[in-house]
Amino acid sequence: MQHITSFPLWLIVFLMAAVTACGTDPSGENSDTSDADSDTDSDTDSDTDTDTDSDTDSDTDSDTDTDTDTDTDTDTDTDTDSDTDSDSDSDTSACQYDCVPHCVSWGGTEMDGECEDNQRCCDGYTAPDTDTDTDTDSDSDTDTDTDSDSDSDTDTDTDTGSESLECPFTGAASPSGSNWVDGDMLTFNSNGGWCWYQDERAIVDAENNMLIIGSVTSPGANAEVVHWDIAAGSGQKFTVDSNLPYTDDHDTPALVKTKDGGYAAMWAGHKNDNLSRYAYFSGGSWSGRKDYNWGANAGDGITYANVWYIGDTLYSYVRSTDTSPNYLYSNDNGKSWEFGGRLTSTPQVGYVAGYYKYWGNNEDRIDWLATEAHPRDFDNSLYHGYIQDGKIHNSKGEVIDNDFTDRNAQQVTSYTQVFKTGTTVNGERLEHLWNADLVRYDDGTVAAIGTARVSGTGSDDPQKRLLYFRFDGNEWKTTFLAKAGNKLYSSEQDYTGLGALDPDNSEVIYISTPYNPITGDGADNGKKEIWKGVTCDEGATFEWTPITANSSMDNLRPIVPKWDKKHRALLWLRGSYSSAQEYNFDVVGLIEGM
Repeated sequence: MQHITSFPLWLIVFLMAAVTACGTDPSGENSDTSDADSDTDSDTDSDTDTDTDSDTDSDTDSDTDTDTDTDTDTDTDTDTDSDTDSDSDSDTSACQYDCVPHCVSWGGTEMDGECEDNQRCCDGYTAPDTDTDTDTDSDSDTDTDTDSDSDSDTDTDTDTGSESLECPFTGAASPSGSNWVDGDMLTFNSNGGWCWYQDERAIVDAENNMLIIGSVTSPGANAEVVHWDIAAGSGQKFTVDSNLPYTDDHDTPALVKTKDGGYAAMWAGHKNDNLSRYAYFSGGSWSGRKDYNWGANAGDGITYANVWYIGDTLYSYVRSTDTSPNYLYSNDNGKSWEFGGRLTSTPQVGYVAGYYKYWGNNEDRIDWLATEAHPRDFDNSLYHGYIQDGKIHNSKGEVIDNDFTDRNAQQVTSYTQVFKTGTTVNGERLEHLWNADLVRYDDGTVAAIGTARVSGTGSDDPQKRLLYFRFDGNEWKTTFLAKAGNKLYSSEQDYTGLGALDPDNSEVIYISTPYNPITGDGADNGKKEIWKGVTCDEGATFEWTPITANSSMDNLRPIVPKWDKKHRALLWLRGSYSSAQEYNFDVVGLIEGM
């Protein structure tokens, strides 16, 4: 018979509790040490694609087209999983002994007393190590994809003022018929002439769209100014002096647009009195003629006028004291004048102490090109200098005269020699230089046109050559242009058809010659024609195209007043020339760019 032993209820409960304590420990109290596990996974993917295409094309007209396409795609995906399990045992006493989660299983004796949170009041126990188990699993996955595609295309056509308007040269015109002109020739005055030592003889008033032209009648002895309305294609003629000593093209008015919006003119007889004559245009009409008497400063008579601004002061350079250049100045835009000072002091040889051509920017500088004397009296070279900052400089900017306003002056030979007489050009030894035109361009380049005799060809009517000179900032260079032909009349062995520079385009010049500068064909006694020269290598060589051809009269003394790069006025004298006191000319020309 099998006996089943009976166990008291309290023992059964005790044994079950012991099994539970020794088995699984869901609270983690059997861990040896505090354990923290943190796992963070962060993945960031950034992709940026930027494509920029910039194309810039610079040309004449101003046209800017900008196309910008930007596509930006940003995708951000962030996944964060954080799991934290923290079990912390704390020591809190509420009973007289200790309140612990376990007592008997820790080998203690459970005592009477109240504890919170189902803990037991216990004495004599041995607690295991305090266990704090923190398990943090943080998984952060961030995926950022940024795709930026920017395509910018900018096409800018800008008139910078430096582009070539003439190069490459497109070829010469083909004349046909008699008295051919390349364009619609205008007649500005049917009776007028000029010398070439008074400037400017014509000016452009772009603000009022007017071309203002000075000349002297022959027959007659009147100084006239024509106001040509460029848009209307017609002009109005004003007589500023009807009482010249006699007819002479040296008496032509020099003109300037004044800073008060009017015009000023000055002229003189041809070394036959002491009077600088002047007038000013304001309110729609010219003033009556006024005179400045040079008195003792005139020497044996004055000639010419050349009017230019420096700042707000207007200067006029006149051949006067000792037949050298001296100046008058005006502080009221040409309404009154005072004596100033002397430019150079060169010993007089023969007729005069040199010839001077002037060019100014009407702001802060006046350039000049000079000889020692008249070429029939002396074997001239050519010299250059300029006035700026109250001083007179040579071509390289070295100060030669510290005060241009006084009456003390240096000889012309103290300045930069542009061309030395006796120099060989194009296989010919050249001498007896004379000046024809001068321009200083906005980029600082200075250019000039002059003439010279060929050595050994006599003195009555020597062979003459047209030359081009150019200063590049370091040195002057010379280029042969063309044969100049016979003298214009018997007493002036060096008078030729001359030439002109375009002050707005250093690539363009004009000359008057009986020879074809392309082929060299022609004759010394042929009719003088106007030719346009184009240089695409800074004056080293020129290509040519005719402006006039097959003419029954001469075409002489061209001029080009300053305007702008898109417009040009070319003027010249068309007719016959017997002397400075007798001629029969129309003042004609072409206007381009309208």
